[in-house]
Amino acid sequence: MIRFILCALFTFAPIAQLSALPWNELAKEEQAVLKQFSGQWSQLSGEQQEKLQLGANRWLNMNSEQRDSLVKKFDQWQQLPPQQQAQLNKKFEQFKKLPARQQQQLRNTHQRFKQLSRDKQRKLMDKFKKSKQKRQQKQSRNQNRRRNR
Repeated sequence: MIRFILCALFTFAPIAQLSALPWNELAKEEQAVLKQFSGQWSQLSGEQQEKLQLGANRWLNMNSEQRDSLVKKFDQWQQLPPQQQAQLNKKFEQFKKLPARQQQQLRNTHQRFKQLSRDKQRKLMDKFKKSKQKRQQKQSRNQNRRRNR
């Protein structure tokens, strides 16, 4: 589980190709977090090592509440059906391809949404679903008209 969490922690961090880092040059705290990688550390690329080290440092810098939240999110992820995980991965890949400015706009919008009351969130989600359904119905009607021409 920690392996996945560490991978999730550095997903957003762009890393250049780096030379390998010997295990004994890691801080003791980093070694403790990454102990499950100790046997294969020398076989990992410098980039993989650096990403894991960054993830370990992010983990070490979290307070217990942040760690608990991350573990909870990971558990929720594990319970999702594989096709839903694949769909979310696809959406994340699409997000990463967006320009940085647009990514930040989406993050800001999401942050504002999270600050709304549950009731307001539900109302907005319902409104969005209805709007999406209308768009899909309109697209379907347009496709049917084209086929019938």
